[in-house]
Amino acid sequence: MAFDACLVTQDETYRFVCQLNSFFGNVFVVCSTNYKMKRSLKAILIITTAFLVFAALILTKLYLSSAQKEKERGIAAGKIANIPLVEKSLKSDSLYEVRDVTYRDSAILIAVDNPEKSGTEAYFDRKYKLNGYDNINMIYVYKYDTGKPIQTVSFDDALMAKGKKLGKFQDEWVARYIDSLDGSCRPLKKYLQAKLKNPAGFVVEETLYQPENIHKMRVVCKYRSRDSLGVKTVSEVTALVDADGSIILPEKILPE
Repeated sequence: MAFDACLVTQDETYRFVCQLNSFFGNVFVVCSTNYKMKRSLKAILIITTAFLVFAALILTKLYLSSAQKEKERGIAAGKIANIPLVEKSLKSDSLYEVRDVTYRDSAILIAVDNPEKSGTEAYFDRKYKLNGYDNINMIYVYKYDTGKPIQTVSFDDALMAKGKKLGKFQDEWVARYIDSLDGSCRPLKKYLQAKLKNPAGFVVEETLYQPENIHKMRVVCKYRSRDSLGVKTVSEVTALVDADGSIILPEKILPE
């Protein structure tokens, strides 16, 4: 009987162990399946997010491109500035203290208390898109002066200028006066050579230019020359070269 009891006990124990193995095996399978499902869902989520980000970038690029084309079409189709509104906006500018604004001969003239040495005209053009209008061709910036009302000042007295006429003037001036071989300004080069005692030793090293206004170009010429003793010197001169090629020298010519 003791033997039978032992057998029964072993059988039950065996069945119990089998049941445990089966139970934990099922748990392992379920846990493993859940883990794999979570990994799959995570991968799907990552792929979906990447796709949405990529789609958003494409849509943003298309929107910006469309907006730019609309802007170009608007300018090309013709935009007329509301001059009183433009003048009012300029006078309330937050960066510069604009004292007076007037519109004359398709140009906006701006008098400010605190103009920079350069860049003020570009600031106004960029912020208010002034050259985007068909009825505005130029922007002139002046230092405010109670003795010189902006309604009567000359365009040539402006500290800086920007606009369609300026670009056209520069293109025509460069085509007429800049030598394509050495980059020199022909009228200024001729003028300097005539002033030197040894013109044969004259060599242009560098020529820089920028519009002073729609009639004159400011030119800086750096050149090498030989004096009467044959000594080499390097000099620099600044001049205003008019649309007709005439020379105005704000600075005295350096050694002859």
